[in-house]
Amino acid sequence: MTDRLRDELITLTTDLMRFRSTAAHPDQIMAAMDYAAAYLGDIPGIFIERVEHNGVPSLVATLHKTRAPALMLNGHLDVVAAPPELFEPTVHDGRIYGRGSQDMKGSVAAMLRLMKHLATLDPRPDVGLQLAGDEELGGPNGTRFMIEDDGWRCDFCITGEPTDMQICYEQKGAVWLEMELKGTPAHGSRPWDGHNPIFDYARGLLRLTEQFPPPTEEAWQTTITPTIVSSGGNSRNQIPPALRVTFDIRHTSDHSPDALVQTVQACFPTAEILVSKSGTGLVTDPHQAAVQRLAAVTAQLRGTPTAFYREHFGSDARFFTAQGMAAVCFGPTRSGATLGRGMGGD
Repeated sequence: MTDRLRDELITLTTDLMRFRSTAAHPDQIMAAMDYAAAYLGDIPGIFIERVEHNGVPSLVATLHKTRAPALMLNGHLDVVAAPPELFEPTVHDGRIYGRGSQDMKGSVAAMLRLMKHLATLDPRPDVGLQLAGDEELGGPNGTRFMIEDDGWRCDFCITGEPTDMQICYEQKGAVWLEMELKGTPAHGSRPWDGHNPIFDYARGLLRLTEQFPPPTEEAWQTTITPTIVSSGGNSRNQIPPALRVTFDIRHTSDHSPDALVQTVQACFPTAEILVSKSGTGLVTDPHQAAVQRLAAVTAQLRGTPTAFYREHFGSDARFFTAQGMAAVCFGPTRSGATLGRGMGGD
């Protein structure tokens, strides 16, 4: 990497990081998107389309006038909340520190600069860049809208999430459940006068754990995790009138969301269950030609074989595979990356 390129990537990354582009600051997400659009707009002959859905801004830039480039680069400019001081990036010992350096404004900076370079080639490759503004909220008004409703397509997508320069070809789908178990209040000294929903929960949880035991990190299997347990009681000597529980389900392609909801219902037969969120996972064949080409090019440039792996959480890449397009996540080091080999430091 030349000093000039290094300095430009540092400037792009740190400029983007200064935008406090969290869900609580939609004006800052828009400002970050405006910055990216202005940078791309200075590239001769580039085609830019701005998108906004339910107040969430996105954009797509292509090197040819098309809505289906062969390769789509995908990134997001929103970040999770953080103290104000983390939005003032610092550069120290070859690393950039601050909110969004890895997830994923460093990647976006690299993709912006890559589009600038690719535009100078003759012939130009058939590449597009897609930037979304709500990935951290699940992507419904950004990437999902652009793919499912706005008609954008590609042959292959690379989402620049931090992956330690490995190729993530599969991620679990997610289902969020809210469950209520009814009880009958009574005094704690006379439990026979009421019905305690906590015991119903305990019995059901044992049945659920028998089918989906907590796995190790290495195990690739569906997990059903109770996350919030709250009682309607307001006194330690009162049997509560109800028990409310939320579940975070992360499922492999072996299980469908509907079947998993039915399993939970069978374990808690008296419960009222509401599905508050359901999403598919990322599933791409790692032997697919474009994936193997990415692995080969990366191995050649880095001088080491490119590893493949599966991840337990999700990303916007899942919206591509849900519509039959191949997609992977591929980006910088997750634990803090040196300049010149990716940028990190969240």
